Amino acid sequence: MKAGRLLKGILAIFMIAALMMPTQSASAAELTAQKDFSKKAAAELNRYIKKAGGTVTLQYQDLITGDSLQIRGKSSGRAASTIKLPLTLYIMEQASKGKINLNQKLTYKKHHYYGGSGVIQYQKVGTRYTIRDLVKKAIIYSDNIAFIMLKERVGQTNFINFMKSVGGKYTYPNGQNLTSANDLTIYAKKLYQFSNKSKYGKELVGYLKKTIYNTTIPRGIKGVSIAHKVGMIPIYKVYNDVAIVYHQQPFTLAVMTKNISYEKSQRVIADLAKIVYKYHKAKTAVKYFKSKTDVTVYQKRSKTTAIGKLKKAETFKITSNQGSWYGIKIGTGTGYIEKESVTAIKSPIKLNWTTSSQKEGAIEMNQDANVLSQPTGGKVIGVLKKGQECYFSRLENNVYMLDLGGRVGYVASKDVTVVPTIGK
Repeated sequence: MKAGRLLKGILAIFMIAALMMPTQSASAAELTAQKDFSKKAAAELNRYIKKAGGTVTLQYQDLITGDSLQIRGKSSGRAASTIKLPLTLYIMEQASKGKINLNQKLTYKKHHYYGGSGVIQYQKVGTRYTIRDLVKKAIIYSDNIAFIMLKERVGQTNFINFMKSVGGKYTYPNGQNLTSANDLTIYAKKLYQFSNKSKYGKELVGYLKKTIYNTTIPRGIKGVSIAHKVGMIPIYKVYNDVAIVYHQQPFTLAVMTKNISYEKSQRVIADLAKIVYKYHKAKTAVKYFKSKTDVTVYQKRSKTTAIGKLKKAETFKITSNQGSWYGIKIGTGTGYIEKESVTAIKSPIKLNWTTSSQKEGAIEMNQDANVLSQPTGGKVIGVLKKGQECYFSRLENNVYMLDLGGRVGYVASKDVTVVPTIGK
């Protein structure tokens, strides 16, 4: 009796342990591309920062998905000339609203003089410049006098209110020119969004791409278009950079350094950018995604024509990666879904559609119909819209087998009409 009770107790313990221990396949399915990116990138970045010495803060944000990575990104530091980014953004936004005329001329006066970076300091007091020219000089040459003239034109209080309105935390606290990697990322993201809808935003991005200071983030990320603004104070061992990186999936990156020599700080920023870019590329090269909710599939990379729907919490295969859209196999070609509506999956997931599943014919949906995971009794993995044409590989027991995002899907014969040719 005692032996029997002991055996039952041991079995019970094993059963509880088995329930508490996740299977390998379940844990693998939970590994999203962002989790993988955050874990690996953060580890390598922190190792590098520890070795580099000094103080380094950093923030990355994917401009398509919103995914971010932060290393003390909300800590404040001297902004230096990175403050010229939000000021020129404010001016260009005001110009887009008709509140500032970029062709208005401002006069360089004696009280505007300030040394350091820039070209106006070598010109005569009394020289007149258009606001557009001052914006250009403030960005391309990081001109300090241009910045002072522009800030005087709009008023520091208005400028501070603008930075606060977009989410900036450090807006001249106690008169100090401070910022954070997080704040700089906010301004860069705001510019990216503004440039996608306004010619004035595009103009400002163009100046940022032409800056003469390119020994930091652009040195670490080669072969990619980059719009960025540096800020440095060599005497205080401060060097910062904030960028919009125009990879096929754009992202922002802000790096701030302190107590690292002028020459070394540039290498540090470049190396950190290189590390971030390496993992960003890996993150965006994933082949699968899992739907966060029911996701609409569109015929083109716009929200004009819906051709189907993918059900929540289902995994599908990516066939193309273009900007803010993923492409998937659906019907007779490619359908498109918005990246922000799904979670990219890093884990190697084998879907059940194979090249051996050859197409046998074509069908057209005669009504909106569910696509099931099994011929009978399966769960709904998607919906195809009325009029959608598809290839099928097999008809069995009044059920057609077809390819939906790299998965075998089944639709009932009552919901379709067989067509002799596709696109007729």
